[in-house]
Amino acid sequence: MTVHVSAVLPAVVSTTGCLGAVPETAVPIMRGQVLLPQVSAGHWAQKREVTLARAVAALHAGTGTIAIAYEAAVLIHGGSLRRFEPDIDVVLSYRPRLTTTALPRVIYGGTLARRVPRCERVPLERAERLGRQVQLRRHYREDLSEHDIVTINGVPVTSLARTLTDCLLDLPPADALVAGDSLLRVHCRPDRWRSRDTNALWQELVADVEERLSSYRHRNGRVRAQSLLKLLSPWAESPGESELRRILLAAGFPLPELQHRVVAENNEYFLDLSWPDIMLDVEFDGALKYAGDDVVFQEGIRQDRLKRAGWHVVRFKTPALREPDSVVRQVLDASPQGRMWVLQPRAWMNTMSPLP
Repeated sequence: MTVHVSAVLPAVVSTTGCLGAVPETAVPIMRGQVLLPQVSAGHWAQKREVTLARAVAALHAGTGTIAIAYEAAVLIHGGSLRRFEPDIDVVLSYRPRLTTTALPRVIYGGTLARRVPRCERVPLERAERLGRQVQLRRHYREDLSEHDIVTINGVPVTSLARTLTDCLLDLPPADALVAGDSLLRVHCRPDRWRSRDTNALWQELVADVEERLSSYRHRNGRVRAQSLLKLLSPWAESPGESELRRILLAAGFPLPELQHRVVAENNEYFLDLSWPDIMLDVEFDGALKYAGDDVVFQEGIRQDRLKRAGWHVVRFKTPALREPDSVVRQVLDASPQGRMWVLQPRAWMNTMSPLP
């Protein structure tokens, strides 16, 4: 089965037997392979480029590689991750003697991603950051069938359903929730005006993954994965929204409704996270949401109309996600007077990797 996506994989060049000179801007990403970086945007976009390049390089690194898996597969499918520079996981056709290999670190935030200089005393530029130590991890899977592998832009990766199953089983819950929401978005392509079609595709994928999880009767993490699957949603529009929802769910809030439709003063709005029974709206304001003064002005009008319609609105930006206790307090404070939340914490959802 071949799947095509719009994303273009980065240019990876082998230096083994290379007759021409390697450009100075080339970034070593694996032994004998370099990236010719093109992305000049923020550090997160550069990390995505390097991660995709590492995945492509992993396929060329040796024989026996069947597919890219886990978080790198999420990116290749067109999904999003909670952390921008994950480890690279590959599935092999044999049991490897060496299961992990450290990959070269990369510097981000400049004009382009760049190599770490040989002289460690060379200081970083003001906007630059040294990336994390990424590992190439090799797995042998006897239960991987030919239906569990698809090809995207010439790269074999685990199928969307298999990738989602693996992430739910093996990633920390916080990372799995963000990756899971994004894979549901990729699969369902949510459309507010055709919600019935979106929900049908959603339930189709959930049923597939549920069947896969049920087959792992003695697998560690299966019960947690089944619980997490029930909390995923294609209606989360960004990783930030997913992380905000995870914070509230971990604290014990009841399941919110996503993209709830509201008409206020003859204008139609869709709310990020809401509890319609008490008219509480929690919004996430990502960087892309406010790309212009007019957008900010219109959002102010939107919030005023919602408040006049009786809604209690509380907003959060990305930095707030690093202080989950503060997020919980603000949502409790924004709740209508007389509403007593009976929180039942989901402590198992707090296991996570650090935010980038």
